[in-house]
Amino acid sequence: MKYSYIFINATVALFLTLGLISCQGKRSADSSASGLKKIHFEFNSSSIEPEMAQILDNNAGYLKKHKDTEVVVEGHCDERGTNEYNLALGDRRAYSTKEYLLRKGVSSTHLRTVSYGEEKPLDNGHDEASWYMNRRAEFERQ
Repeated sequence: MKYSYIFINATVALFLTLGLISCQGKRSADSSASGLKKIHFEFNSSSIEPEMAQILDNNAGYLKKHKDTEVVVEGHCDERGTNEYNLALGDRRAYSTKEYLLRKGVSSTHLRTVSYGEEKPLDNGHDEASWYMNRRAEFERQ
């Protein structure tokens, strides 16, 4: 009985570890179609985390060099919450991303925002790793 308990605990620990490693791999920032890197947000948040600020700093540098580039900042959410709430949260995410870029010297004439709420998920799963991938701001060139 004692050995089966240890085996079960070790098996559970292994699966949890593999799940966390997989989740960490998904947390890396991928490039949007525009070539600018998307950023991700924590649950129910529109705050720019330090890891994501570094990505936005690089995006700001690119946009300042390419002054003729017009970009729509798209705010996205995971499936949790009502449509109305997620549209508002997506708007706050897009707006906070735009404001960060403006503070870094990007021209406001080349930035617009839009919220898609939960309507355009990157990952259709129903777990934390999937939800994390969907909580994002992306950049679409115009």
